[in-house]
This record gives sequence, C-alpha cells and structure tokens, in this order.
Amino acid sequence: MKFYLFGSENSLDYDIAVECESIPNDIDTAHTMCKNYNEQLALILPDKELNCNLITIENNVVTKCFKGTADELNNCIYYTYENHKQFFPKPILAPIERDLNEKIVRVARFIITFYSRTELRNEIKAALRGNLLSKLEVLKKIDFVKMTEFPDKKEKKEDIYKILAFQFGQVFSLIEGCEKDSYTKNGIIKNYSSFANLLNRENPELEDLFNLNIYLWKYIRYVELNINNLRLEEKIKDI
Repeated sequence: MKFYLFGSENSLDYDIAVECESIPNDIDTAHTMCKNYNEQLALILPDKELNCNLITIENNVVTKCFKGTADELNNCIYYTYENHKQFFPKPILAPIERDLNEKIVRVARFIITFYSRTELRNEIKAALRGNLLSKLEVLKKIDFVKMTEFPDKKEKKEDIYKILAFQFGQVFSLIEGCEKDSYTKNGIIKNYSSFANLLNRENPELEDLFNLNIYLWKYIRYVELNINNLRLEEKIKDI
C-alpha cells in the first residue's frame, strides 16, 4: 500500500491519498476502505486525526479519486508533497491543467449546502437538483453578515467558515493565476490575506463576514459575465 500526505503544513489533521489499483463503485465499500486505512495508518501517524482518500495513478497522473476531483488532487499532491514527512517517493511529476469550470460549479454547491436547514431550505433543495443558474439565484439571497447560524450541521462553525474561505480562495486563485498557492492555508493567505482569520479558525469578526460577502458578490459577478461560456453541471459530484 502506497500513500501520500498532502495539503497544508499546519493542518489540524493528516490528509492522505492512498493509491489503489481501482476504486469501488459502491460508495459504502469505498467509505469502509477509507475508514480501514485511517485505522491502519494511525498506527504510524498517531498525533493527528487522519482523513484518507482513495486514488488511482497512471503515468504519474491521478486519474481517479473517491472524494473531490482528480485534477485538484493531482496538483495538490504535486505542490504540497514536500510539506510533510513522506513514506513513498513523490508520485506526481508535474501539475496538470485544472478544470476551472468544474471548480466554479462545485463552489456554488459547497456554499448553499451549509444553509440547507435555514429559511432557504426549500429553494436550496430545488437548487441542489438544478444547475448552476439555479444555485446562483440562491447565492444572491445569502448574506454572511446576517446569516451566521448553520442549523443541524455536524461541522463546527469555525470549520464551516474555514471551508468557505478556502473555497473562495481556491476558485479565485484559479481565476487570477495563482493556482500553485491555492492548496494550503498559508498559500491562500499569501494572496488573499483578508481570509487569514477564517482560515486559521479564529472567531469571525464583522469584517471577516463582510469580506465573505465581497467575494460572494465577486463570484456571482464573474459567473454572470461568463455564463455563456460555462458548463452548468458538475462532471462528478462529491460522495
């Protein structure tokens, strides 16, 4: 079994890509494999929680993954491999071209999902079944300054804000040409310093929430300006 640590050097857990010959089509089986790998690797990495993912690699390129998208995970491993103690040689020899369109569509889903138990629940339920245009209409109704609760979500509030900041940081890194910095908290802070508090899981100040609104508006505006050139559906949806 080959595995590779990736992501932020100061992460609270270990993100690990486990190389497999194939990834089961059955979701429960794949989840069980991840859980088993978490338990096995915890024996040699006992100091943090583990978050294992399954990947396949062909010709030094990630071709498939269980969670996320192959292009993002390929480049994340390439750019962040040296941030961690590794047990196997670097499997990725070069970054590949990212699918910006896919990231744009996925960001919309990530954001609205956190508000699926609010007063917007019915609209969000419909939007999650719809395309990017449907999600965009819901996004226009989200105000991070006013909507500070995430009912019935298992994630802690500070983790949700960290995810939101990370998603905005990543998508605008792709749009604005600083992709290589987009795979770690410190890399995103380098280019988008206004996300520092949220990425470091600090209690959000009013300024932090207003900044999320600014990037939400920028995201909506970018999508609207480019809508005729965008694919409106995700290629692969998260498990």
